[in-house]
Amino acid sequence: MARQVKIKDIAQMAGVSVGTVDRVLHNRGNVSAKSLKAVEEVLSEVGYRYNIHTSAISLRKEYKIAIAIPTAIKGEYWGAIQDGITHAINEYSDVRLNCLFSFYNQFDIYSCRSSFDGIISQQPDAVIIGPTFRSETKKLCAELDSNRIPYVFVDAVIEGTSPIASYSTDQYACGYLLGRLLRTFTPADSEYAIMSSQRIGNERSSNSLERKKGFKDYFRSAGLEEKIKETSFSVLDPQESEKKILDFIRENPGIHGMAIMNSRGYILSEILSKNNIRDISLVSFDLTLNNTRGIRDGSISAILCQRPELQGFHALKSVIRRLLYNQEEETVHHIMPIDIIVRENLPYYREFFEM
Repeated sequence: MARQVKIKDIAQMAGVSVGTVDRVLHNRGNVSAKSLKAVEEVLSEVGYRYNIHTSAISLRKEYKIAIAIPTAIKGEYWGAIQDGITHAINEYSDVRLNCLFSFYNQFDIYSCRSSFDGIISQQPDAVIIGPTFRSETKKLCAELDSNRIPYVFVDAVIEGTSPIASYSTDQYACGYLLGRLLRTFTPADSEYAIMSSQRIGNERSSNSLERKKGFKDYFRSAGLEEKIKETSFSVLDPQESEKKILDFIRENPGIHGMAIMNSRGYILSEILSKNNIRDISLVSFDLTLNNTRGIRDGSISAILCQRPELQGFHALKSVIRRLLYNQEEETVHHIMPIDIIVRENLPYYREFFEM
């Protein structure tokens, strides 16, 4: 898609200042005949469409946006959300945005608490939140509501809050679909394991809880709920995870399917491959670089993808609409599509895993 022409681009092409272009667009006068002609010629050449909001308002005020999300690593899920936010920053470069990222460890509630506690002191005009932990998110949102600071969710929706917009998949539907998929990859008499990540603190991820509920409901509807086992693994300690998972498999020899409730499916696939365990199918979440390798080599049967780049892009776009135009969303909760990715259709998602 061609890049949108900005006012600063017009000014550079015409050889004048941004203020001169703004005066021409507003018909304010105080522009020489030579400059007026240069600007009008460029406007005609590029087919520029004047937008009164971005030219008159955004050039005068800087907006401070606080972004509180888990640590964003390139090639991982939250890195893709950050890529989407960065894309939106570039797309709306006429708007003066000061985006302040406040990262936290998504497996540590205390890290999240520390990140969220510093948001109000930044005095932001708006906030984008990755609401991994319910209690910490609800506390932050209450403070934002009290200070009349608008906020947007990415990745999840938390009940009892009032975001101006949210962008996420239906996590319950994700869990239900995961169960249905996993059953197709395994023998009829299989047992199944729910694999959750260990977290520091006494609270589970809000998404994992909803996914687990959907997964169990699928097997309950099929009359197979007694076939489900549960355990957890450590993302931060691979050696501990390997021992725990191998012991779990030995104690439950009927397991032929594992449902990983987050984007860390590759950790399990590497453990199984290393120990030459080939009769267990894995289904995980998110088109990360590590999970992509698992799909390619067959150690992961399928992954569910929830368009993190679009979540990040639209989250910032919603913030801009509210701050510049005081525009409310017709639909507050935007449900993202759920993509099922297997080895056969992986090449068609190259634009995502090569970002």
